Amino acid sequence: MAETAFSKSLAHTLRHTFGDILDLPVLEAKKKSSLNAASPAQLLTAYAAEIRYCQNCALHIGRQNLVFARGDWRARIAFVGDFPSALDDKNGEPFSDESGELLNKMILAMKLKPEESYLTNIYKCRPPLNQRFEPTYFDSCEKHLQYQFSQVKAGMIIAMGDAAARALARSESPLPVLRRQTFEWEGRKVLCTWHPRDLLENPAKKKEAWDDLQRALRELDT
Repeated sequence: MAETAFSKSLAHTLRHTFGDILDLPVLEAKKKSSLNAASPAQLLTAYAAEIRYCQNCALHIGRQNLVFARGDWRARIAFVGDFPSALDDKNGEPFSDESGELLNKMILAMKLKPEESYLTNIYKCRPPLNQRFEPTYFDSCEKHLQYQFSQVKAGMIIAMGDAAARALARSESPLPVLRRQTFEWEGRKVLCTWHPRDLLENPAKKKEAWDDLQRALRELDT
């Protein structure tokens, strides 16, 4: 009996003195269990909050908001651009400007719904003062994109613009060459086309972009 009383007293003392430490394994187990039970949408939201103040590269300098993504993780096709626009940086949402309006029209023309697509960029921050960004920044930012696509179902990625095309195709070739090929990134098909911003600047490229999107729809069903 005395030994039992001593054991209880010792356990109480340890709990009182080291309670937080003793609770760590239990708290970690609860956290892991909670993450396992979370939906992809919840995991993506949590990850976006976690990297909100990311400073892994110089692109964070002067940003207003880290711009993560918008759309549905269950989308069959994901649209990936290069970097947020000034309005995206202000709103904290990708493709919230005029190029986003055009992209929505392109998605509707594909007989898809913008809200059921997944939209993001290879870079989550706008370059300071809109300066030229270094392709090496993708070495830091790629892990964020990889996490996104560990949760997003899309089997097809449309890489929009020269920077996104080169990054996901892992190629130095220019976009006019990459447009005519199919690549793979993280187990997903990658097709390259013009960024909506390019189409606003040069409407003559719209036909080429539409050809690319039609090819993407054909390949998606094969």
